[in-house]
Amino acid sequence: MTRRNRLHLRLLGPLSATSGDGTPVSFPTQKSQALLAMIALAGPGGLHRDTAADLLWSRSGQTQARTNLRQSLASLRRALGADADVIETRGPMLGLRFDAVDLDIDALGKDAPPRTVGQRLDHLAAAPTLLSGLSVNEPPFEDWLTAERARVAALVTSELAQIAEALIGTENLSGASTAARKLLELDEFNEAAHRLVLRILHAQGETASALRHYEAMRDLFSDELGIQPGPATTALIGRIRTGADGPSTSDTPARPMVEAAKHRDKPSVAVLPFTNMSGDPEQDYFSDGITEDIITGLSRFRTLFVVARHSSFAFRDENLGVREIGQRLGVQYVVEGSVRRAGSKVRISAQLADALTGNHVWAERYDRELDDIFAVQDEVTRSIVAVLPGRVQEDVAERASRMPTENMKAYEYMLRGKSLRDGLNAEDTAEARELFNKALELDPRYARAYMYLADTYVVDGWLGLAEEGASGKSLALSRKGAGLDNTDVYIQDQLGYAFLCEGLWDEAEVQFDKTLSKIVNEAESMAWCGYAFLLLGRREKAREVVLEAIRLDPMHSPSIDWILGQIHFFAGDYGEVVQVLIGEALLNSLAHAFLVSAYAHLGQTGEAGTALAEFIRMRRREFASRNIAIENDTVESLAGAYRAMWRDPSDWEHLVGGLRKAGLPD
Repeated sequence: MTRRNRLHLRLLGPLSATSGDGTPVSFPTQKSQALLAMIALAGPGGLHRDTAADLLWSRSGQTQARTNLRQSLASLRRALGADADVIETRGPMLGLRFDAVDLDIDALGKDAPPRTVGQRLDHLAAAPTLLSGLSVNEPPFEDWLTAERARVAALVTSELAQIAEALIGTENLSGASTAARKLLELDEFNEAAHRLVLRILHAQGETASALRHYEAMRDLFSDELGIQPGPATTALIGRIRTGADGPSTSDTPARPMVEAAKHRDKPSVAVLPFTNMSGDPEQDYFSDGITEDIITGLSRFRTLFVVARHSSFAFRDENLGVREIGQRLGVQYVVEGSVRRAGSKVRISAQLADALTGNHVWAERYDRELDDIFAVQDEVTRSIVAVLPGRVQEDVAERASRMPTENMKAYEYMLRGKSLRDGLNAEDTAEARELFNKALELDPRYARAYMYLADTYVVDGWLGLAEEGASGKSLALSRKGAGLDNTDVYIQDQLGYAFLCEGLWDEAEVQFDKTLSKIVNEAESMAWCGYAFLLLGRREKAREVVLEAIRLDPMHSPSIDWILGQIHFFAGDYGEVVQVLIGEALLNSLAHAFLVSAYAHLGQTGEAGTALAEFIRMRRREFASRNIAIENDTVESLAGAYRAMWRDPSDWEHLVGGLRKAGLPD
């Protein structure tokens, strides 16, 4: 239940708290402040008591540390007074009731509340250091605090980059320049920020200034890092020098139109995220699921070019017309719609617009019982295809024989589970597994649910968290899903990963080659096939496939950047690893391990040390989430479980070699 008066908690700058009636909270000790900050920054998953005790009372014995924690927690609750209930205990976990707290750090990152671009820029430009002035004279806590400050700095960097792109899109080049310069104040070696400056100068017609900036950046990178600018930067400066395409505000200026040109023999269409009209934000997953299923259905037709999901969804919060969106995505047609759910009924409205003129060429509204939702999806898909030029040929006229569930609740469990599974982290994977199991209890013939359930065991295997026999379970579940639907490429690539987890390398390679040959527009499945080739040791093939997936879906999900960062690592492009992985692609401890190793191979010892502390913290959190005890922080205890991922053992040695350089002992 949401409280009327929320506690206001400030973590940026000196820690402070104000009760809902405006009374400042007086904390008894620095450690009570540190404890509250740790609980707040742990997020919805909570903070394990042992972790708190280890960080704040590292010099005490285990029993005394736990006693100190209980006393500090009691004093913290007394200080909070009427707001004491914002701290919850869930078994060994300490959590914050986020529905009862106004937390300033929530204004950063992808879940930030909507604000104008100008407000966001002003807020970020003035953002102070996380927990400035807080010190408890405990080395483990100081390491944790250093890592958290780096994480928050990455959030600030990510949002500033988004702001710069948004301002470029609206041709506010002055504002974009302010955001880009702020990025360089935070990190003068941020190559992506340098590219933003180059693009902005070029768009302003200041070619000479752009060339001077590039030369200064090149000298800085050479003198301080011993490296040269990456291929994206050199390609951009080449276009600026030659004046190719005139002044441009895009890193890849012709990408959308290149897409349209390549597929000019096919009608091209983008399906924008359907609007949730239910008034309940919790139902966003449902309207998004409807949209994704329509995209999947349209993607099965080889006579169409369908923009990938993440590129379409990038326009969710953009107040743009159909013509502008069509121009940006390089498509001829745009599908829009809305979903209103009330009780057992659902209303879906959909319309198809000509992106050149903005005129609607088809529209329909469907009022149905929820049990009919899948029939509605089919009707929408077939209706859209029927009115496009170059109608579907006979060989693809029939809908792919995918086996959807007929159970509405099972469908909801699958959608919720998928949104969790996409995070590739330990806590969400465990929760997703429960949801997929519930879906299969309701519908034992739900092919996609088998696929996603099998995938949770794959992720656990990568992270070294798998229960005994997990790889065998994954293979059995994947085979079950493939038996129910042998046409779904996502199910087919999952079967390949089940083979990988069982160490059946040759069978896996055959499976991924076969799956890749069946992919039409499914960029996400293509990228995962590419990752499999990386694990199999086919590095050039991996790069080729993943870059093609990114070409199909330029605004792809963080998981594809997670893959791309690892591809750069094994190619020795360590600077690119850092650029790609910092931000939303740091999905789990494996990504952190690659980031640490990349810094170490670049010789950036300070950054490597900070990243290593964050890796250790996240790795221990992963193990704690499954009640796995880790005594010492060593290469073997923290990274040994990754070894089984790669066909070639030297790949694992390459990764952990960087961890050793960063200071992680054997």
